[in-house]
Amino acid sequence: MRIPRLRPHHLLILCTAMACQSVWPPAALLAQQTPAIAAARVHSTPPKIDGNLDDAVWEQATVVTSFLQRDPVEGAPASERTEVRLLFDDEQLYVAFRCLESEPDRIVASHMRRDADLGDDDNVVLVLDTYNDGRSGFYFGTNPYGAQREARLSNEGRNSNEAWDCVWACKARRDSAGWSAEMAIPFDQLRYAEQDETVWGINLGRTIRRKNEEVFLSPSPQEYGFGGAYRTSRLATLHGLGALRATTPFEIVPYAQTASERDLSALDTGVSNEFNSGFDLKYGLTPSLTSDFTYKTDFGQVEADQEQVNLTRFSLFFPEKRGFFLEGASVFDFGERVSRRGGSISPATLLFYSRRIGIQDGHDLPVLFGSKVTGRLGAWELGLLNMTTEAATFVDEEEEERFVTDSGLLLDDEDDRLAGSIILDTVDVDVLDTLDAKRANFSVIRVRRDVLARSSVGIIALNRDPGEESGYNRALGADMNLSLLDAALNVRSFLARTWSPDLEGEDMAGLVSLEHRAGDTETQLSYLDVQENFNPEIGFVPRDDSRRIKTAFRYRPRPSTPWIRQLSFGPRLTYLMDQGGTLQSRDLEFSFFTNLEVGDWIGLRLRDRFERLDEPFDIHEEIEVPAGDHRFTSIGLNLFPNDSRRISGDASAETGQFFNGTRHRLSTGVGLKVNGRLTVETDYEVNRVNLPAGDFTTNRLSNRLLYSFSPDFFVRGLVQWNSKDELVGGNFLLNYRYRPGSDLFLVYNQAWDTEGSLHQRSRSLQVKVAHFWNR
Repeated sequence: MRIPRLRPHHLLILCTAMACQSVWPPAALLAQQTPAIAAARVHSTPPKIDGNLDDAVWEQATVVTSFLQRDPVEGAPASERTEVRLLFDDEQLYVAFRCLESEPDRIVASHMRRDADLGDDDNVVLVLDTYNDGRSGFYFGTNPYGAQREARLSNEGRNSNEAWDCVWACKARRDSAGWSAEMAIPFDQLRYAEQDETVWGINLGRTIRRKNEEVFLSPSPQEYGFGGAYRTSRLATLHGLGALRATTPFEIVPYAQTASERDLSALDTGVSNEFNSGFDLKYGLTPSLTSDFTYKTDFGQVEADQEQVNLTRFSLFFPEKRGFFLEGASVFDFGERVSRRGGSISPATLLFYSRRIGIQDGHDLPVLFGSKVTGRLGAWELGLLNMTTEAATFVDEEEEERFVTDSGLLLDDEDDRLAGSIILDTVDVDVLDTLDAKRANFSVIRVRRDVLARSSVGIIALNRDPGEESGYNRALGADMNLSLLDAALNVRSFLARTWSPDLEGEDMAGLVSLEHRAGDTETQLSYLDVQENFNPEIGFVPRDDSRRIKTAFRYRPRPSTPWIRQLSFGPRLTYLMDQGGTLQSRDLEFSFFTNLEVGDWIGLRLRDRFERLDEPFDIHEEIEVPAGDHRFTSIGLNLFPNDSRRISGDASAETGQFFNGTRHRLSTGVGLKVNGRLTVETDYEVNRVNLPAGDFTTNRLSNRLLYSFSPDFFVRGLVQWNSKDELVGGNFLLNYRYRPGSDLFLVYNQAWDTEGSLHQRSRSLQVKVAHFWNR
């Protein structure tokens, strides 16, 4: 099947024309008024956090009921009544939600585990901007099971860090009239400045999932998109707190761990046993500046990375999952914004990528100690990070090609044969590859200054010291983030340089990016320049020696059709050249998505791509894509049903040309949720590639099972298969939070090779106890 080609100049003209018509936001957006509410001080016994709202002390609080829809009918009154009350004492903020429901038997609740994605359920949220500057905030959410979810918000709420772990209390209950929830949030878990009269930004929200309805005390405009619901520049104000005294935290979490491991691919295949202990310490230097220290950090309980099939020439991008690096991570952001599309993560050019610390060539390096300081000093935001990893040696078994001569010798290179000898054949042999990772130190200094209403400028400095004078790597950068036109226009830029002893000149990178939203339209335009020797060894660079232009336009109308909630369509162009101006890659796409009233999404994508290969590309085992210019087109279909259903799933398919051949891809996922306790998920992807040099098929299968005994006690099993890497991996985790902030972990991992026949590669068992203590 031949697919019509998209023309680059047509898309550029279309994007420019559409962008010009939407330069200014509507007057209604600029004139929006935000409400104000008040919390009442508790002078007697505080409420018991049990989900029941029958404590008499709640009668002291003012009832907040003025909720408006953000979706589906922007600005309309909420279809179901919601009541919220707020109390506080010297120690905590107390919040009570009463969610009345005309059809209580249709309340959706499918998650009980802490930190679960509550977007599939009925849920309530609390957002606090404790500096009341519209720049950052804290998010707290729960559902009818009392599952807890919290996050740190930054960049006006555009970015969220769900790995932030707050010690707070929450309970919920269902009854014949709806459901209710109570929260208690200690002030020492928040950061704020002392004032004579404390005023915070606040938002309260509720999702009525059976109606796909979102209501808020202060709803942000729909034009901010799906990720704009918690925009901190659109909050109400919270009064009544008086001269709230700021507290400085002191928390220590010591841990003890015992582990047993056997690696059948190593030289020594015996069982190794070890005992480790360490601790994490958090101390408040000031009410708004916090220091963290970790000794012998262990990340054994972190879930394994999601398997990916790589059919490109470039490195895959995996998100950070380790808690020490994720808490306060937003201050260290420098570079492009990492984009997520259709469940996948697009690689971004980052000057700091924390997965470069403690992970090398797929191996976990032992972290000896680390320290971090994050927070604010007036209009300044500060981040300091220092980590030291220990030396370690790893031995991997790899398969390499050898040449067989007529004399029976095995040669690494056919040019090594003796005069007169003949190469008879080639064979694959298993060889041991040794990785010697030296002790290394990593340092990051980040300073950012607030300017204008909600904009910032900043600098960052990074240093990697491997203990050898010839091996250092350093980087320095400056960036700017402007939020203009009442947050309708966002401008980001950076300029950075690196220093390495073996590289000189052509070592800079820079970015200018614009993003504009107005009404039903969104426009993006960016230019990225990465020179050949730009080498941030603590960063991530998908492609060096490149100049890249990206532009996109989306139109998201809401037609007056009963069964369609919203349409979303438009073009996207990525145009990449080398530093000499020669085209290297181009990706043109036009996509059309329909959001049905029942919550399902259906999408169609048409892509036209160009890739220039200066040398052959080994795409799979002994199959090569030849050097030269390759232009290929494809068409794809995406289905994303509403995940709130008990049985849900998704599917996507793509077919068309692929370099000098064809590719057919199918990806599907199915999920089953049973009464909030049991969740079973299966994802499968298959690629069938036909090339003149040969045909091949890749398979990726992932099975995940979650069972929650309570919001604080769950088990998780994960089994993944990747046929391209000939690997099956299994991971089992038991996590019991026996008191707030204190955890028991039981982790079992096993890996199998699938080459030839299924045989075990390694297995390990870990038990870890971490105990939280604060003053």
